[in-house]
Amino acid sequence: MSRSAVREIQVSGISVRRGEVVVPTQIGDAVHGLLSCPAAELVAGSLRAKSGAVRLAELPRCDDPAGDFDASLFLVTCPQQDGSTAAIAAAVAPGDALSATAARAAVEEWAAVSASRTLLMAGSPWCSGALHAASAARQAAENYLSQGRKVYVLAPVAMPAETQSALTDLGAVITTSLADVGPGDVVVFPAHGVTTEMRGDANRRGATVVDATCPLVAAAQTAASRAADRGQQLVLVGQPGQASTAAIMSQAPGHVTMVETPAKTAALQVADSRQVSYLMQPGITLEAGAPVVSALRSRYPAVKAAIPADPCFAPSDRAGTVYSVALGSDLMLIVGDPQSGDARQICGHARDSGTRVQMVGEVGDIKPHMLTDVRTIGLAESTTAASGQAARVMTALSGLGRLSVARRKLSTEKASSVLA
Repeated sequence: MSRSAVREIQVSGISVRRGEVVVPTQIGDAVHGLLSCPAAELVAGSLRAKSGAVRLAELPRCDDPAGDFDASLFLVTCPQQDGSTAAIAAAVAPGDALSATAARAAVEEWAAVSASRTLLMAGSPWCSGALHAASAARQAAENYLSQGRKVYVLAPVAMPAETQSALTDLGAVITTSLADVGPGDVVVFPAHGVTTEMRGDANRRGATVVDATCPLVAAAQTAASRAADRGQQLVLVGQPGQASTAAIMSQAPGHVTMVETPAKTAALQVADSRQVSYLMQPGITLEAGAPVVSALRSRYPAVKAAIPADPCFAPSDRAGTVYSVALGSDLMLIVGDPQSGDARQICGHARDSGTRVQMVGEVGDIKPHMLTDVRTIGLAESTTAASGQAARVMTALSGLGRLSVARRKLSTEKASSVLA
């Protein structure tokens, strides 16, 4: 879109202080009617990055008065996917030349990268185990808090931010310790499970336990315990930082060794090479674990899987989804906390495609230069993304022109039988 399309209009009906820029979230225009401004957060983000006071507000009418006026409005319009018209705009106080320069520049920058685009969204970052735990925690809070009982949800909590917020609003306590738990209180175990010590502590305190452990994690815990009972040395193929690590290893103290890479299998020391089994940790991709398993089998031909049943496919499905979305995009946006391990991990999956990747903590982190010559944008959420943040990013991008949205999610389906 040409920068010359930006208009300066003298308007009334809005209060703007000197030194301040007001970014309208909607504008009442005499010609177009009520104009939405979905890109308001993008414009505000650009202005905040250059310092100065910025405020979002509605502009109920956009009159062009013959006499006195309340503000100078810099405005450009662009078409929307549904056939309506949206605005990109910023307003400043009359005679505030410095703020006017910044406001015009921000509108011009976003107008310059306005275009018809496709947004390719990855599926939800939450697996069925995490969603089951979230549902169980919320149900426990709703049932027991109404009875006057205290409900504690053990962290780290692997569940959507909106569920955590709802639990807090209901009165549940999210905690890492059982120190405040007393007889009759309710304790919800998280999806990644708890150690045997913590489970025993909850029982000794007389707490009612709601076990929301993911079935695959629970199966891994049971397998570790059985391996120890048989006197086997168990190799846990996974990552030390995974939330389920401590819970699994606590089931077989002295019998479990964590191995992260094929190279580290060379350092393994076992008393009997015929008494070695391995366990793929739920939460790691099959692609990451398979080379380690191959190295184990090469060194210990008699090694067997502690769980012969199906592994956890969710991490591989998620990694494949992110990679596929990034591969089909000119720019991949990852929404979440840049410091989190989960965000860094999915950034890695996206970068494997060769596509440019940008972390986005909030909408204002997106800058105009990122969208230059970009026609397809990929979008994926980290589990650390704030509630509704991905939807806000989508809304903001829709304010830059026609935006077609598609969703992609890879899913592994288990066959019920295998034909000979």
